[in-house]
Amino acid sequence: MNKSIEWQPTPELNEDLVKMQLSLVQPAKTKQGHFGPYAGLDDIDRAVRSAIKTAEVPLTYNQSTSTELTANGKITHQVITNIIHSSGETLHIDGVTYEQGSTPAQTLANLTYAKRGSLSAAFGVVADDDDDGQAITALKQEQINQENMRKAIIAKLKEKLKEVPKEKLPQIFATSNMTEKHNNNSDLDKLTAAQASVLAGAAIFAINDAGIK
Repeated sequence: MNKSIEWQPTPELNEDLVKMQLSLVQPAKTKQGHFGPYAGLDDIDRAVRSAIKTAEVPLTYNQSTSTELTANGKITHQVITNIIHSSGETLHIDGVTYEQGSTPAQTLANLTYAKRGSLSAAFGVVADDDDDGQAITALKQEQINQENMRKAIIAKLKEKLKEVPKEKLPQIFATSNMTEKHNNNSDLDKLTAAQASVLAGAAIFAINDAGIK
């Protein structure tokens, strides 16, 4: 079972995450799968840490795994990528849920795949030229997870925008090269998770700056 999304304000983390992503050089696809080359977990980790260093931002990450027993008695695991900022703000990106393998080798392969997916989603890494075909169900579940997260962030953004003083709206939308005219459901619903996070962070800052509780 996938964990529910818990959204918390992370304005400083969001700002530095954007800087890091602008410095990100997509990793070389050094591994070969059934359906073409892909970036291995070590390649993705190297690209992420290199971008953090280049952007000179106080970010780091680690990955954890949760384990659950399903109703039919199967053991499932889920990888979570935890992005950590020096301010104390954190962002937790759920990865795919995968079953424990029937052999140690299969379990390790499933874990590695899940780590790749969660880490790639967390930092915007393109790890495959196309679907590698080795875990198409898991990939689809990951896409669903990330779309649900995007929608949750946008919902929180809309909620916060209602609290922002009208005169501060242009400044908020300027953080994403947008204008106040984009403050409508049609445009907001098209935002990526990263864009919505940046705007939400700016909105929360504006609310706090205005002394609104």
